[in-house]
Amino acid sequence: MKISPSIASANPLQLGEEVKKVQVHYDDLHIDIEDGNFISNITFGQKTIKALRSVTHLPFSFHLMVTNPYDYLEQLMDLSPSIIFAHVESLPYPSDFLSKVRKANQKCGLAFNPKTPVDSYSYLMNQVDGILIMTSEPDGQGQLFNVAMVEKVKKVAKNYNFNGEIWVDGGVKYEHLPLLVEAGATHAVMGRAVFGE
Repeated sequence: MKISPSIASANPLQLGEEVKKVQVHYDDLHIDIEDGNFISNITFGQKTIKALRSVTHLPFSFHLMVTNPYDYLEQLMDLSPSIIFAHVESLPYPSDFLSKVRKANQKCGLAFNPKTPVDSYSYLMNQVDGILIMTSEPDGQGQLFNVAMVEKVKKVAKNYNFNGEIWVDGGVKYEHLPLLVEAGATHAVMGRAVFGE
């Protein structure tokens, strides 16, 4: 299980210093881009992300929680992404998006909100490098980990024999990791659990 710290949970007044602290222990930094439309929160603009690129050698895993992922692709390609995830809920034709990312020689993935079943997207499993399962949703309670999502992880790992990366994101704490590893997850995005300590 690889852990990718989510910079959205870092102290926003000390982003550079926070990144320098975690780069000693991890090999990827997770960046949620939220546009205030697809999700009510707004996180980082391009200037901030470019500034972060200047203070760390770590690859960035991008999670596009936005209404139109295409608007962000060109600017992200030069920022050393380890993978770029877009939500299936914002992609009427997911294959087209995946194709554009792959043509740029970047790894691509699809993200699923808790309410979205993966079954309808099984035809895409051989086109993606990663699947990101949201294990919480904005709930007004601190985005608590939803243990029911472990079954969704199992379904991707076992029912579809998916050989790519399986990421989990949302309320993940250290005590959840054994359960998630057993289910087949390969990467955990952890924000408060990392930066809170």
